[in-house]
Amino acid sequence: MSYQEKFNDFCTTLRRFLPAGSEEYIAWFLLEKVVHFTISEDRKSKYGDYRQPYQGKPHQISVNGDLNKYAFLITTLHELAHLTTFEKYQNTVQSHGVEWKQEFQNIFKPILDKQILPYDITLAVNNYLRNIKASSYSDEALYRVLRRYDKSPAVFLEHLEFGEKFKLNQQIFVKGKKLRKRYECLSVDTNEKYHVLGIAEVEEINDEEE
Repeated sequence: MSYQEKFNDFCTTLRRFLPAGSEEYIAWFLLEKVVHFTISEDRKSKYGDYRQPYQGKPHQISVNGDLNKYAFLITTLHELAHLTTFEKYQNTVQSHGVEWKQEFQNIFKPILDKQILPYDITLAVNNYLRNIKASSYSDEALYRVLRRYDKSPAVFLEHLEFGEKFKLNQQIFVKGKKLRKRYECLSVDTNEKYHVLGIAEVEEINDEEE
C-alpha cells in the first residue's frame, strides 16, 4: 500500500473520532512517526497511553474511543507530545516536565491556527496551555467545557441542590454546604462526612432508588 493510500485510510478512520479538519494533521503525525495507534474501549483509569519503542516495536499510542471528538483530539495530542519528547530527550526528563509541556504547546499550535475548535473550547485550551497540568482533566475549566460535548452530559455535584441525594462510587450521600471547591457530604450508610469536589460526576437518585 502506498503512503497516500495509508494516509487516506488513516483519515477515513480518524474522521469518526476527531473534529472535522484535524484528521489530516493527526494522520500525518502517525505516519511520519511510525506509530501503532489503537482506539481502545473505555478505561476508567486513563484516557490515553503512550509507550516508547522497544524490541523492534514502534511507538504505541492508545486513546479511548468513547471520548467525545474534542476530548479525543486533546488526548491524542497529549500522547503525541510524549512521543516527540521521548525522541528529543529519551528518558532523561520527567514525563510531564517542562520539556513535555513545551512539546504539547508546539503540537497544539497548528490545531489552534486552523480555528476548527468551538469558541468555548478554544478559550479553555488557551488558558490551559498557559499553565499545563499533567492531565487536561485536572484543569477544571477545560474539563467542564469538554464534558458539554459528551453524548450524555455529566451531572456534577455542583449541579445539585443543597440536601439532594446522589450516588458516588456505589454509595449514597446527601449534599451539604460548600467548602471552596468541595462540598461537605454525608454518607447515608455510615453517617460519616466527606469532602467531595464540585466537579465530581455523580448520579442523581430519588427516595425510591435507595
